[in-house]
Amino acid sequence: MKLKLILLLSFIVICFTSCRKFEQDKIIAEAEPYKPTNLYPIERLPKYFNRVAVLPCYHPDSSSQVLSFCDDIFLKELSKVGIFEPVGISTNFCFNAFGKDRISSTESLPDNFFTLLNENYGVNGVLFIDLHSYKPYRPLSIGIRSKLVDLKSGEFMWAVDETIDGGNASVMVAANTYQRGHHVQSLSQKTSSSILQSPRLFTKFAAQSLFSTLPAR
Repeated sequence: MKLKLILLLSFIVICFTSCRKFEQDKIIAEAEPYKPTNLYPIERLPKYFNRVAVLPCYHPDSSSQVLSFCDDIFLKELSKVGIFEPVGISTNFCFNAFGKDRISSTESLPDNFFTLLNENYGVNGVLFIDLHSYKPYRPLSIGIRSKLVDLKSGEFMWAVDETIDGGNASVMVAANTYQRGHHVQSLSQKTSSSILQSPRLFTKFAAQSLFSTLPAR
């Protein structure tokens, strides 16, 4: 009798789990791929706007693991867009020039901030990248606030503020589509959820998603 009860309970758990997974798969299958919506782009970049300083990513927690790889990822993903030349600014330069190695887009900037960037790197724009939230475990999540500023006028060319949550069905669809298109050679076909488990890959997907909304030239 006891064995029958155990088998019955096991059967109920399996059925419940299967039904739940079926419902989740159905929701994901019907979801539209994620697209950033909380953004501001100008219609077109001016012709002179062709070289941009990319600041090191800022995160409130200076010891966060994401800071060990995000600078390289965002710079590489921005380079792929090809609408201007991105110039990576080192944390050493920022510390020597401005007294801090990472600068947030929401803080007061030094008086000579734009001047020093232009004099040292010959840029006509600067890109701020703030990681205002980051969760490295499932479901992965990263909050990104980014601003592209014209050094000449001080005006925004583009700005975005999104939290990309790997538990959201539309994000799952877009992330898996991105993975199939960009990493199919390096990942097994049987691990379609790998991008939703890898902080690095998920950050690459997030960067590509946001930079795809940059204004055209």
